[in-house]
Amino acid sequence: MTDGAAPTDPRPPGDDGGAATDPAPPGDDGGAATDPAPAPGVQVLTDPNPILALNPTTVVVLGVVLAVLSQLAGLWSVGAVVVVCVLVAAAAGRLRAFLTAWASTVVLLSVVIVALQTLFIEGPTILFSLWILDGTLEGFERGVSFAARIMGAGTPLVLAAQLSDRRRVMLELERRRVPPKATYVVVAALNLIPEMRKQTGAILDAQRARGIETDANWFVRARAFVPTLVPLILSSVLSVEEKALALQSRGFTLSGPRTSLYAVVDTRRDRVVRAVLWAVLAVAVVGRIVLWVL
Repeated sequence: MTDGAAPTDPRPPGDDGGAATDPAPPGDDGGAATDPAPAPGVQVLTDPNPILALNPTTVVVLGVVLAVLSQLAGLWSVGAVVVVCVLVAAAAGRLRAFLTAWASTVVLLSVVIVALQTLFIEGPTILFSLWILDGTLEGFERGVSFAARIMGAGTPLVLAAQLSDRRRVMLELERRRVPPKATYVVVAALNLIPEMRKQTGAILDAQRARGIETDANWFVRARAFVPTLVPLILSSVLSVEEKALALQSRGFTLSGPRTSLYAVVDTRRDRVVRAVLWAVLAVAVVGRIVLWVL
């Protein structure tokens, strides 16, 4: 007989009917994330530095806004944008890398433009003569104006590249439902120069091991660089096939939902920063139009 016996508890052992003990998902600390919290086990990629922790979309907006602002008010706006970029890079701890990339790309291109314009643009005011070429003041002024536009537009783009992490860029593109093929094109473009530089360094090291001089004057370096082109091109072609096989093994061509062990979130701070940047750009553009009309 079971009359009067205590009813059995159907709950599993350890379940005392208390509050739920499900752990909070990683990265969900009650902060300001505007996206749904990542699933359990997904790691949110971030950085202790608040500038490097910005969402890649915010970094792109920063670069675009600064590039447009530099074109609105002549040389002084270009100088102001360059100063802002240097300060942002210093605050992010990327000042040395930024200056190195900036000097080898934007500054070098600007100097070449000024030199070519000075030597090849004719004008009545001769500044100097170089063999059969005459450097004119008019060409120099036109070169400075053109180079300033290049520097104003290129410096923020170099800054954005230095503040962007390739993995976080890829995850942000996937989060925004960009097609995987387009995402791969963007990431491959970002990886192209570092990979080429790494392969070139490996080839030059192999040449040094064989006794080939590669560390003398510029003429010797240029002569030693020519034999590196063939293995560099061949290794680049072979790496394409390896990457294709790696992508296929990871289901790159398959359709359907995708999962990832890592995630990037778009916080409320990112949205506020982007709103402020767009507002500053709108005010600057409207102010410039008003000045043109008046």
